[in-house]
Amino acid sequence: MFLLLPLLVPLANSAVITSRQSVSQVVRLNSIENVAVRSNGQILATNMNTATLYAIDPVAKTSITALTVTGATGLSGIGEYAPDVFAVIGGKGIYKIDFTSTPPKSSLIRTITEANNLNGLAVFDNSSVLIADAGKGAVYKFDVNTGAYAVVLQDAATMAPTGGIPFGIDGIKYRDGVVWYTNIFKNSFHRVSVDPATARATGAFATLWTNLMGDDLCFGPNGKIYVATNGRNSLVEVDPAVGRPTSVGTVTGSTSCAFGRTERDANVAYVGAGQGVFAVTVRV
Repeated sequence: MFLLLPLLVPLANSAVITSRQSVSQVVRLNSIENVAVRSNGQILATNMNTATLYAIDPVAKTSITALTVTGATGLSGIGEYAPDVFAVIGGKGIYKIDFTSTPPKSSLIRTITEANNLNGLAVFDNSSVLIADAGKGAVYKFDVNTGAYAVVLQDAATMAPTGGIPFGIDGIKYRDGVVWYTNIFKNSFHRVSVDPATARATGAFATLWTNLMGDDLCFGPNGKIYVATNGRNSLVEVDPAVGRPTSVGTVTGSTSCAFGRTERDANVAYVGAGQGVFAVTVRV
């Protein structure tokens, strides 16, 4: 989700516990929308205003253009569905980014013509991803091999847009039969159990909180979930069994996160934000 100004409405009493960790800037880049980490440790970062996919070295703290996605005007959600092969949202198109070739290549898988505002992306299995349509308040299951897709989740109470900006469900991730997602302008965080083959709901759409803005999210190495809070300027940690957020670091305009994949940075959340990519070290 694009960077928002800080909210002026205070959180409910004791909505967030503070337990701040080490925070440092990795690189300065404008308006990072989403991040993913390759198996070699390189960070990939998207921006909704450009088709450039950035590659970031977190050790050298440098960034380069990995490639430009032909046909896209901006990029949002990204996820690795096969070793070093990623799906990325570019407008209404879903693109394949292949780092197994040198140089890396991009290709359009398919355009979801009826989409309203595609934003969040979650890897479901090695042949499909889940895509959040923030404008429709729905989730598509998209086959990365054939381009076939269908709406599999839709819930007016937790996914639909609200307020002056038609933007509802935002961040989305899947693990072990559960879809976790945010609704950015409802200041809410949700979960729903789904069928591991079809991704259709098998349980109720549950709400974890309704008083903290949430953008995109990621899974940590400690079984916790981490949520970027955009205009709340933080990264929060959530114990899935409890559902209560704990702030682990201040990152202005935080939009997304992904954990490191090497021994050196397995406990480091790389956070996309309005002014670049930041590293937040968390306790494991």
